[in-house]
Amino acid sequence: MKKIVGVALLALMVSCNLAEEQEKVEGIQLSISSSINQEKPLNQEIISTLTNFLETKNDSFKENKYWLAEDFDTFWFPFQDLYEIEHKDSALYFYQPSLMEIVNTDDEQKKLLKLAFIGHDDTTKESTIKSIYNIVANQTDTGIVFSHPLPYFTKNWKKIQKGSIEYVVSPDRDFNEEEAERQLEDIAKICDFFSTEPMPITYYSCIGLEELFQIKGFDYNPIMYREGGGGLAATLNIVFSGNRSEFYTHEIMHLYTSAWYPSSTKLIDEGLATYVGGSRVYSYTWHKENLRSHIEEHPEIDFSKHLEPFERFFAGETAIPYMVGALICERTYRLYGKEKLLALLDGADNIWGLLAEVGLTQENFDGELKKELSLPPTLCM
Repeated sequence: MKKIVGVALLALMVSCNLAEEQEKVEGIQLSISSSINQEKPLNQEIISTLTNFLETKNDSFKENKYWLAEDFDTFWFPFQDLYEIEHKDSALYFYQPSLMEIVNTDDEQKKLLKLAFIGHDDTTKESTIKSIYNIVANQTDTGIVFSHPLPYFTKNWKKIQKGSIEYVVSPDRDFNEEEAERQLEDIAKICDFFSTEPMPITYYSCIGLEELFQIKGFDYNPIMYREGGGGLAATLNIVFSGNRSEFYTHEIMHLYTSAWYPSSTKLIDEGLATYVGGSRVYSYTWHKENLRSHIEEHPEIDFSKHLEPFERFFAGETAIPYMVGALICERTYRLYGKEKLLALLDGADNIWGLLAEVGLTQENFDGELKKELSLPPTLCM
């Protein structure tokens, strides 16, 4: 943690120097920390290759000549966390990259690059760090190529195979066999629901969000310090859990829906994952009761105003937009059955056009969902 704070302070010092000189620029402008010896040939090659990568990283998610080719098989889009990271709203190059450190590793052929993205507001004269990210620089026969830091940061983690899941477990926690068995039981239910076979899943089990973001490559990202745990599902059947748990049906449900319904509406996708797997460490039944109590105290909340699933609008531990989607799914299953619920996953350009198929309009939406909220849970699995 001290090392992360030190890098962040260094980034702030660099941002102050940049602010004095910064003018409106077009494109990527990589700055180099004074702590890096730019006379060393290896550092020169790293900086040159990094500049070329940063200038081309937004061109394609399928390939990049400066990135390890094998990573595209493992991660599909291995530098997704860096895609358009420099943009802020309409300002396309607000956050500019700064190479803070080139760090030696226990492998002489690998260096760890610490890359900060810093923006300066000319109006307020304030500088902001968006993130600090690690990239592995590999020395090869053909020159420097970059790769995802996840294998480097988890090379000493325990690997445990349970059914279709390979758990990669933090050395700071003990593997929970009972939770892993419960997870396999839920996967069997999901497969029965979708009439499919279990897919191979790699499950990274972390002690919290901070560690989760660290193994993904971040020394700093504001989300990594939020309380309450959480996680995410990534492409090619990868789950990251920051819940100290081997059980995370919500994120595993996302893997199956993305495989079978890749164009599903986000509200319905998050809703079904919450309906089936709850959210964070709590079940759907728990969240439904929690939201019911909250609405009794705040009846003025209009569910039709909260259709953006990633809006940060909570009732304690319950994300209200997630529950709006979940209540749509529960109501659809209760009134129309499984096939209609699956049909919702096919998506639509207009959310109200999609909801009209299950009898929901802008006029009756809030009342219908609050009616559903008052009923005992009707589970689909």
